[in-house]
Amino acid sequence: MNIEQVKQRIDLLDHFDYSLALFESNYKELMSVIDYMCDEKVGLELFAIVNRWKLYECQKHLGFKLHNYICAAKSLVDHSRVLYRRVYEKQSIKFDDYESEVKARFDNNSLSKFVEFLRTYAQHEKLPAISSGFSFDSQSDEGFIFTVSLDSSELLKSSSIKSLAKKYIREQDDGIDIKLVLSTYHKQVCDFYDWVKERQNEIHYEDLRALNKEYVKERKLAIERFVSSFSPLGHRGSVKELLYDVLSIDDYKHLEQFNENESMWLEQALSIIELEVNGVIPFKIKENLREQCAVEDRI
Repeated sequence: MNIEQVKQRIDLLDHFDYSLALFESNYKELMSVIDYMCDEKVGLELFAIVNRWKLYECQKHLGFKLHNYICAAKSLVDHSRVLYRRVYEKQSIKFDDYESEVKARFDNNSLSKFVEFLRTYAQHEKLPAISSGFSFDSQSDEGFIFTVSLDSSELLKSSSIKSLAKKYIREQDDGIDIKLVLSTYHKQVCDFYDWVKERQNEIHYEDLRALNKEYVKERKLAIERFVSSFSPLGHRGSVKELLYDVLSIDDYKHLEQFNENESMWLEQALSIIELEVNGVIPFKIKENLREQCAVEDRI
């Protein structure tokens, strides 16, 4: 097994997480605007005659977030196709059920086709008009219920709309509830990529084992270099900087919570080194580091 090829494969898989994070981040931003507008107190304020300008500003801002989300959804689809081609097709790694799963979940999925159409509409025709409405539910503790929606009749006039998207729109009556539609779509997409992740963990089991073995080996070598080059007479920089070569970026992220206490930070760092990679740091070096931390804590 060529470890460099393994690293390249896993790097591509890890980098795809950026696309998933972009998709998720845009979804949260979109939903935060919708939730704000549909809050009863805010909704009543926005519908006051003197505040209609605020309502229009909120609708405009929601349009921006909607555009970003559906574009991120398209990017995710494109990036996924490229990843499949680079990692599986070109390297002859079997992931036979990927394409059949895509077809089963999305090919005849009218909701998915509607979101695809909406992205085309927003990018190549215009941002869809957003309207707000409310109703009073006497049977509910919520009282006034606010919604934000898209105009079905406007979307149906588009020359770029295809049959499945048209079918979906017609099933939604006059207005398309943005929150309901996109939260349902988002769950469908997330469920699919959860399945993909599970399959990738199975397919790349040996890759991940080899990579972890190489990672531990490199960490141990880094610790050995640190120990052999350590000078008890003094060194430049803080203890945190001194341990840079033996701790990973994720280690520093985890240790951030102990930043206010240098001594506690060091003890946690030493635990990581010893427990996760079975690294050995001599007692005298530990004591030297502890003494420096005690000085830093007093400053």
